[in-house]
Amino acid sequence: MTFDYLFKVIVVGDGAVGKTSLTRKFTTGQFRESYKMTIGVDFSIKILKISQESKSKISTVKLQIWDTGGQERFSYVRPLYYRGALGALCCYDITNRKSFQNLPKWFGDIEKHCGNIPSILIGTKKDLEELRVVGVDEGQSFADERGIPFFETSAKDGLHVEDTFTQLTEQIVIDVEALEL
Repeated sequence: MTFDYLFKVIVVGDGAVGKTSLTRKFTTGQFRESYKMTIGVDFSIKILKISQESKSKISTVKLQIWDTGGQERFSYVRPLYYRGALGALCCYDITNRKSFQNLPKWFGDIEKHCGNIPSILIGTKKDLEELRVVGVDEGQSFADERGIPFFETSAKDGLHVEDTFTQLTEQIVIDVEALEL
């Protein structure tokens, strides 16, 4: 299949926050209750059609999605996976306060290794509402401070999974086309 754009997107956050579940739900439509820990990085592809209303045009985008291992022991190799990324999804688990507290580190890594790329804050595991320890308002406030979009998702239910990747891709298309002018 031909495509107009090829974009590399990274998915980052602490280990076990649901990065692989989110990525797999988006790329395959499948959800499993358990996954093995991602060693280093997992790589997926998805083709998206992005409508650009301002140009009355539809672009075909091939996304390379790099699901990074979040455990600290992979921190030395992780920067290699960031290289060339044009967008990032930064994830935390709404049932794990520590994963939320570690967000500044993840955003620092993105900025250090990728510069100012479009990013979206993702609160995962929305289906586990009864176990929530991080409020929606906390996530929204964190995203607002950085001027980025925020979604709470459920890979299990599919809630906002497509929306997150689509919105990120739309922003990358806008940024890339602005550079081409």
